[in-house]
Amino acid sequence: MGRHGPARIRSRAEAIMHKELIQIARDPRSLGVALLLPVVMLILYGYGVSGDVRDIRMAVVDWSRTAASRDLVGAFTRSGYFTAAYRTDRYADACAELDGRRVKMVLVIPADFARRMAGGRAVAVQCLLDGSDPTTAGVAGGYVESVARTWSSARIVTRLRKAGMGFRAQGIPPLDLRTRVWYNEELRNMNYIVPGLIAVIMMMTSALLTSGTISRERERGTIEQLIASPLRPWELMLGKIAAYALVACLDVVIVVALGRAWFGVPLRGSLWLLAGGSALFLMSSLGLGLLISSAIPSQQAAMVAAIMVTMVPSILLSGFYFPIGSMPPVVQAFTTIVPARYFLALVRGVFLKGSGMAELWPNLAALGCMGLLLMTASIRAFKKRL
Repeated sequence: MGRHGPARIRSRAEAIMHKELIQIARDPRSLGVALLLPVVMLILYGYGVSGDVRDIRMAVVDWSRTAASRDLVGAFTRSGYFTAAYRTDRYADACAELDGRRVKMVLVIPADFARRMAGGRAVAVQCLLDGSDPTTAGVAGGYVESVARTWSSARIVTRLRKAGMGFRAQGIPPLDLRTRVWYNEELRNMNYIVPGLIAVIMMMTSALLTSGTISRERERGTIEQLIASPLRPWELMLGKIAAYALVACLDVVIVVALGRAWFGVPLRGSLWLLAGGSALFLMSSLGLGLLISSAIPSQQAAMVAAIMVTMVPSILLSGFYFPIGSMPPVVQAFTTIVPARYFLALVRGVFLKGSGMAELWPNLAALGCMGLLLMTASIRAFKKRL
């Protein structure tokens, strides 16, 4: 009997796994959560959460009406960040456009703009920004300073050259500053957001998949059969986890392929390292879902709890959008128990930096420990009694 023990245990776990796969296939809601929800979330969040700001609608009040003022406005529109959507001579009309949220910025050029520029004197140009949207206003303000500084520097260099002067003639060595961006050469915000979304989506959908599995047995009245069967608690949990692990692995493939093909996010690291990290992360999320399902008798309440326990920490406390280093020390300490924090760092490292085992092993170790802890807790939480 001892020789047939492992085979018998394996057959029991496989039977539970087959049963769960059949239930998922027969349940449109579970099937939708398993396959459709990750795709929909990635597309919606990928475009909705992106911090890239372009084509900022701008109202222009040009009281100078000179070639210099037109060149300044052209510098803004040529940058690709601004669009001159409204032109007027009336300051009040431009402010009305800003009040009505039809434009995000007002550029006011004074009448003596060209004369003061020609005389080499400082000239004030007013820029009004809609601060009701602080994110767009902050990004737009940075763009304004960059465009204005570049335009002003180019004018100064042009004047010096026309006067037969230059930096060398004045004894000032030219500064040849060459900036090179690594890992995200185009500074695409999408390259930063999409890998983080993979961690958030997988955490939430995996926990959702398993959060209702035990409570569903209770609601359908089949929990009595499982309790009366010779199944041990860990055999039951192993079979359920195996079934949902297969579905979750399929989700990982779909989401990673979509992020690579649809959003064009580069994948520079090892697929095997990404697969191993994903497997450890799924242990944590699936174990958390089973733990919730064992503790909450209602299937609907269990799924709501899974959303609250996974989605909020994964977005706010994982470094997905808010840097952990800028959080208060108490909150930073709390983030150490959020599995998505470690998987997010791993995914971004593999996708953007091509990081290997030498850089990512602490994240893999943390995910492995959390996965074992949550799996053990979910098995111990299930009691074979009514």
